[in-house]
Amino acid sequence: MKRNGWMKTVLYGLCAVLLLLFLSPAAGAGSPSGPAEEYEKGILSYLAASSGSDSVQAWLDRDAETLFKTPAEWYFLALYQGGKYDFSSFAKQYRKRLPDESTRLADATWLNRMMTAWLLGMEVNADEVGQHASAGDIMSLVYGLHFSTVSGTSYVSPSQLTDKQCEDGGWSLKGDFGDPDVTSMVLTALAPYYETDEAVKTAADKGVTFLSEKQLSNGGYNSFGTDNCESASQVVIALCSLGIDPMTDVRFQKEGGNPITTLERFRCENGAFAHKEGAESADITTAEALCALTAYRRFLNGMTPLYTAERSNVWGTDPKEEDRNPGETEPGGDSSVSAESAPKGTEEGSSEPKKGFFGTEPYKFVVSGIIVLLLAVTLIVLKACERLSKKNAVFAVAAAVVLIVLTFATRFESVGKHYTGSETKDAIGSVTLTIRCDTIAGEQGAPKDIVILPVTEVKIAEGDTAFDVLMKAAKTHRISMDYTGSGGSVYVKGIAGLYEFAYGSMSGWIYLVNDEIMPVGCGQAVVKPGDEISFQYTKNLGEDLK
Repeated sequence: MKRNGWMKTVLYGLCAVLLLLFLSPAAGAGSPSGPAEEYEKGILSYLAASSGSDSVQAWLDRDAETLFKTPAEWYFLALYQGGKYDFSSFAKQYRKRLPDESTRLADATWLNRMMTAWLLGMEVNADEVGQHASAGDIMSLVYGLHFSTVSGTSYVSPSQLTDKQCEDGGWSLKGDFGDPDVTSMVLTALAPYYETDEAVKTAADKGVTFLSEKQLSNGGYNSFGTDNCESASQVVIALCSLGIDPMTDVRFQKEGGNPITTLERFRCENGAFAHKEGAESADITTAEALCALTAYRRFLNGMTPLYTAERSNVWGTDPKEEDRNPGETEPGGDSSVSAESAPKGTEEGSSEPKKGFFGTEPYKFVVSGIIVLLLAVTLIVLKACERLSKKNAVFAVAAAVVLIVLTFATRFESVGKHYTGSETKDAIGSVTLTIRCDTIAGEQGAPKDIVILPVTEVKIAEGDTAFDVLMKAAKTHRISMDYTGSGGSVYVKGIAGLYEFAYGSMSGWIYLVNDEIMPVGCGQAVVKPGDEISFQYTKNLGEDLK
């Protein structure tokens, strides 16, 4: 009886311990709870699928040309803080992303890239970082403070950001009224100083109140007049950085949900996220959402905030010259089409290559003939060496067949042909397009000719968008172009070597149709015959174009 009593006591004790562990808030802290876990899994599945494999590691191991068509720094931060992946290959590819003396980048973009390289183990020039960090615009201060936090070197003080707080408690790129997106990014940067700096605590508390008051009834946030996914993601990151649970804090529970559940409205079938509800998925949006979910995971685990990261040592030795991208206009511009790389003497408007039998280019038959000849020579040599076995013969024939199939299945196109505008099939009319940069005329680094493309007629087909028109003109007139995304979520980063943020945090390319700045992306704006389209460079979010 006594022994049975002890046994019962032990069993009851074990059950009690298991029950406490199950009910503990830390239980299951290895992954976000509820919808957040589902969202995160969907994004990771999307990343794996985008690399044509079943793993996120394969996505990280992709070549630079493919990898940097995405917002690499955002994806990197989330995956790096996930702590599950090998970044050796990524670090090697990232060398091609680094800015050099000829690269024009906004200070915030420069700092973001250099901080990524620093986290991978690269040494940086402290004086150079300090120059970019103290530039004065709010985003360079944000990234400068992040860099200060992770590196332990003081490039920016928290007071430089608290001094820029608006009267309504928020922060903005310009003006006297706060923006939820910018406010969240500032709060994230200030979070590590919340407990030790009274001025930061006061400012941050006002900022949190601002975010609560600006939250929409559906749980989301407007930024620049649009209910969007990125703003909700940034709010999640900020709240988690400050130790506030966005899923449960009463200040952020609205009738339609909270900052995490509202993300559901922007989810796409492929697991990625869209900028606006019902739009196509976009990598920049998806990457920010993954950062938010990673921040929430770390919050549940009691870990440091998203931007408080430990440095790795995978950078290795200095890159060799051949590791750089020769002739790359701007590191990361891997969606670009470069006029400099086109062969000389290629005439614009040249016709399609002549076709032979069955509509196939004659050279493919020549290549196939050479493959058959090489097969015959191989078999003869094997026989002369008395090594012609059935197995060897079958292998040689199979290899030749594969090469021939690849020859006929692959479409080869010269760089010159790629730049030559092809005739638009089923044209319904034409539009005019011009590309200009009047707003930076005479400034350092600006093109000598502010008219990159004069008013030019471009034929269009049914359903063509402003982006389609730009692409056709860029190919025909050999104008380099850099963009991210696709379809309705495409975003033009640079034209003719002139990039976003090159002249301040509010600079970049804006397009107009019939002299009107459009409220949707250029990949969504369907044009019609007779439209007048212009892509113009702005220094102030389009205000200087009005």
